Amino acid sequence: MAGQWRGTGRLWALGGAVLEVCFAVVAGQLVEPSTAPPKPKPPPLTKETVVFWDMRLWHVVGIFSLFVLSIIITLCCIFNCRVPRTRKEIEARYLQRKAAKMYTDKLETVPPLNELTEIPGEDKKKKKKDSVDTVAIKVEEDEKKEAKKKKGEK
Repeated sequence: MAGQWRGTGRLWALGGAVLEVCFAVVAGQLVEPSTAPPKPKPPPLTKETVVFWDMRLWHVVGIFSLFVLSIIITLCCIFNCRVPRTRKEIEARYLQRKAAKMYTDKLETVPPLNELTEIPGEDKKKKKKDSVDTVAIKVEEDEKKEAKKKKGEK
């Protein structure tokens, strides 16, 4: 039995050395308690807290809210953001948009004003090849063609 424990002294010595190193590492990681007094807590934030320019917190919140509200109202007035409330209003708005679209489509087909006006003394038959026929000339030509057709049928 005595031979069984021979050489174990070295293991105990090695184990003790490893344990001592571990304790040294752990002890180095511990926080040293400071002797300084604790930092005072900031005062709680209340509605009477002065924020800046001698203005209280509720002053700043109120001014900011009014500013945001005025921007929203201005944008709604500029872009007409009212939501229709009844079926009649929705249908009226639809008909209004439809009529406006038809009006703009018709307006696009009207030639420019300088093409619609006639210059007094200008020969209607002598026109430049690159010019566009005005509405009045087209109407006169159509009337002449219809008159010829009627004479041919009689």
